[in-house]
Amino acid sequence: MRTRRTIIAAVLPAVAVVSWLSFNGTGSFAESKPTPGDCTANGTALSITASDNKFDKDCMAVPANQASTIAFDNEDRGIPHNVSIYEDDTASKALFKGEIIDGPKKITYNVPALPQGRYFFRCDPHPEFMYGNFIVGNPPPASTSTTTAPPQTTTTTAGLLPKFIPNQPPLP
Repeated sequence: MRTRRTIIAAVLPAVAVVSWLSFNGTGSFAESKPTPGDCTANGTALSITASDNKFDKDCMAVPANQASTIAFDNEDRGIPHNVSIYEDDTASKALFKGEIIDGPKKITYNVPALPQGRYFFRCDPHPEFMYGNFIVGNPPPASTSTTTAPPQTTTTTAGLLPKFIPNQPPLP
């Protein structure tokens, strides 16, 4: 009898966690990236600094259809960084790729004119934690689409306990 209670005490928290995840539609422990902020254009001369493997801003903006410059300061000694601009955060289509430089070093990038829109910038050697929004012109706000949660499911524990306690009568 004591063995059965010990096993139930050990298994019950795990069953509760799995049930909670399925009821909340959260089936993944994967960490999602935070959403960078928005900003507005204030000229064509931008600047950004990399220090401690972070950019000092998560948003840069320029007017539409005008070439611009990005004064990039890599303060991280011996660590390669750059600034590249992509169509979106999948980084499948590059609109501009800045030269990768080892710090400490400064460089000024010449960015071609881009049409109005919301784009994505990142450090190519560190895309998982150095990125942000690149706003061109005055595009409409980012869409806040509503997603539908997957249907609620239930997790049953029927059949689990007999595998752990063979030849025992069912619990009262």
